[in-house]
Amino acid sequence: MKTIRAADLFCGAGGTSSGLKKACEALGYKLDLLAVNHWDIAIATHSANHPYARHICENLDNVNPRKAVPSGALDILIASPECTHHSNARGGKPCSDQSRASAWHVLRWAEALRIDNILIENVKEFQGWGPLGTNGMPLKSRKGETFQAFIIALTSLGYKVDFRVLNAAYYGDPTTRERLFIIARRGRRTINWPQPTHTPDGGDTLFGKTKHWRTAREIIDWSIPGQSIFTRKKPLSQNTMNRIFAGLKKFAQ
Repeated sequence: MKTIRAADLFCGAGGTSSGLKKACEALGYKLDLLAVNHWDIAIATHSANHPYARHICENLDNVNPRKAVPSGALDILIASPECTHHSNARGGKPCSDQSRASAWHVLRWAEALRIDNILIENVKEFQGWGPLGTNGMPLKSRKGETFQAFIIALTSLGYKVDFRVLNAAYYGDPTTRERLFIIARRGRRTINWPQPTHTPDGGDTLFGKTKHWRTAREIIDWSIPGQSIFTRKKPLSQNTMNRIFAGLKKFAQ
């Protein structure tokens, strides 16, 4: 049985690791997984969900890829770099260049090891990664410059690179959350993207027969009492209240 050698950088609860493990099981492969995060709670959570994996609780700045992977090679590296300082959810607050630069660790590992495949997941605003001004805000005139440099750097290391924004609802998840995915494959091997299995209305499409989008009500345990948004000790932000109001206006008529 073939063994897939993998590393999960910035591992959290382990959703991406779970997907990788399921893919390996479907193909009849074993999974040798290394998971890295600087936060002890993230490592504890990932360890509970993936006890078979090897874990390193350390800041990636202090992790030597060649020591972490003595063989010097990986079949796949998966990474979800810090996204907080790229997301629009910050509401226009100043950003941190250091936090936004965590994605460069992927390049450091790709340069130090022979990695056949790289899968990176992040918020779709990651495509707008560019320099910050003196006020800590992204320079609109240079939007996306650093992202393009990141893609070019991957290409310079011998990878074929492609990226897309995918909507989770098209693949059977009960949410319309969109995320950016970057796939890098060493050499000239083809990059294949999954075909949608679900569509808003279901039925026949260019992709074949699809199922109807799933709804959040399918996975909510309605027996658990909820908490009123009006009696919270800490009030919700005005932006969150505005979104709740917009949802009620649209769906609760």
